[in-house]
Amino acid sequence: MSNLKLTMLTGACALVTGIAGLSGAANAAADTKAYGGGSSLISVYMVQAFNCYGNPQQLIVRGNPPVLKTIAPFNYTGTKGKSQDCATQHVKTNVDLFYDSASSGVGIAGVFSHDPSSSAPNGYGDIDPNTAGEQDFPYISYGMSDAGLSATDVGYWNLGNDNNGTNAASSTPEQGVTVVAPGETAHPPVTYPNPFQNRGALVQFPASVDPIAFAYDPTYKKVNNGTTTTSYHFNIKFAHSDGSGGLRLDQTTYCMIFNGQITNWNDSHLQALNGGQSLKDPADTGTFSVPLQIAGRGDSSGTTSIFTRHLAHVCGTLGINLNGNQYADGATTLPTSLQGGTYDGTTATNVQLGKFTLATGSGNLAKYVAFLAAPTSGQTLTQGNLAYIGSDFVAPANSVNGNNTYNLNSADLKNQSGKFEAANGANALTAFGSILPPQSDSKGHYDLSSCANSSARCRVHPYDWVEPVSKTSPLANPTAKTAYPVVGTTNFLGYTCYTSPKVAKLVKSYFTWYVKNVTVEEIPDGLLVKNGLASLPVAWRNAITETFLNNNSNLNLTIDAAGNGVCSTTPGG
Repeated sequence: MSNLKLTMLTGACALVTGIAGLSGAANAAADTKAYGGGSSLISVYMVQAFNCYGNPQQLIVRGNPPVLKTIAPFNYTGTKGKSQDCATQHVKTNVDLFYDSASSGVGIAGVFSHDPSSSAPNGYGDIDPNTAGEQDFPYISYGMSDAGLSATDVGYWNLGNDNNGTNAASSTPEQGVTVVAPGETAHPPVTYPNPFQNRGALVQFPASVDPIAFAYDPTYKKVNNGTTTTSYHFNIKFAHSDGSGGLRLDQTTYCMIFNGQITNWNDSHLQALNGGQSLKDPADTGTFSVPLQIAGRGDSSGTTSIFTRHLAHVCGTLGINLNGNQYADGATTLPTSLQGGTYDGTTATNVQLGKFTLATGSGNLAKYVAFLAAPTSGQTLTQGNLAYIGSDFVAPANSVNGNNTYNLNSADLKNQSGKFEAANGANALTAFGSILPPQSDSKGHYDLSSCANSSARCRVHPYDWVEPVSKTSPLANPTAKTAYPVVGTTNFLGYTCYTSPKVAKLVKSYFTWYVKNVTVEEIPDGLLVKNGLASLPVAWRNAITETFLNNNSNLNLTIDAAGNGVCSTTPGG
């Protein structure tokens, strides 16, 4: 395979069970290890990419206790004779990369505090259910977040946010974390050392472009006649060629749904968008009345920030001006007024029509949407849950990543151009395509333009590498003709200066491979596209490489180890 030194692994080396780096697998002691996580949206396919690059590891799914999930290896068949079957072919056999699927909030909190202990605010917590007692990461190497860190957030990183003193929690915490100003003494876990002083400038850049799907189960009713069970499915007039999806939603309708104003699938707005015909299965002879129960994330979620950013824009400012709109701006949590019951992965409690049932993590949310209940003899069950979730959890992408077996479908959403578009990588890339990296020409190379002030769009500003959560962002409602309207990015968060030279080298070498390699980035057969996302445009990959990975832009923002270059006086993280 071009530009790759692939090593063939066989037998026991092909799969490292459990958490090898923590449990002491036979040959893992000498491996270089990176630990982190955050975004549950990107978790599965980031682990797939990790396992193409290094020794296979299981995904850690946050919980009490946590769950270790074996992820289906990605098999890139590609073009022009290039291929990589990640079940047996790995770029490196002496590195291990671990991912804890927690939430974007946890990913952000971890890089700010650099505290892997269970006592850390909004921390990772126990990561090994197979070992008695609390097992924590030994250190934190990176975070992943679908919510971009703004100028305010970066200000906290550089200058601290301990507005109540060095030994008191902040009234403006960063995902629960308080950091002190440079030179001040911290008192963990209440306050933490200044990140800029200890780990250098924050490194933030997008790693994928993500459409957020509005997911539903195509089955809405199950009837058991005492002998057999008959399932009834939504009658979708505009289903896709593979039979999946095709539910159409315009902005007015989904604004009403997610503000709790449409609570039944028999609503006239839905019928009108379905070509004027009912969503009732033609074989269903009963009354068509199916509660439409909305569901969303109960934790601090970057997926929620993308979703709320869009709804704040279209429901309040796009000519709809929906009466009763609850979305003031983008946020990592849902409006309090719309939060209802909860789902813990097994049981839903206090479910309320017109309010979100809240679940922690994308996996639990997908499980709640799925119609898994089976009727007993003579029983009829109806269910019609609708949730926002990464497109990797719905057909057809879930057949590639093994993310679930629920056969969830997603709606086609009407965009600014009046076209109904599916939640797929191609339409997400169209939405993102016109946005260039900071200080870049059309190919992503540094254009040497001046960076006049803090409000200018500059490569030295971590916040200029991502789109803000604000409803004023260009991504809040993309205008390209075939753009899917609910789109964001998942972003890498890391340090300029790492304590360990080996960890710094691993983080840098992994992302150098990630942004350049066909296994991950190729269209249409690369890992990201096959998982329902979009690979980064070439301009972004060029800009990331020459700014953070090889310093061709001469801005001294390259990921490095303490003691080197700009990190010569920085302790490192």
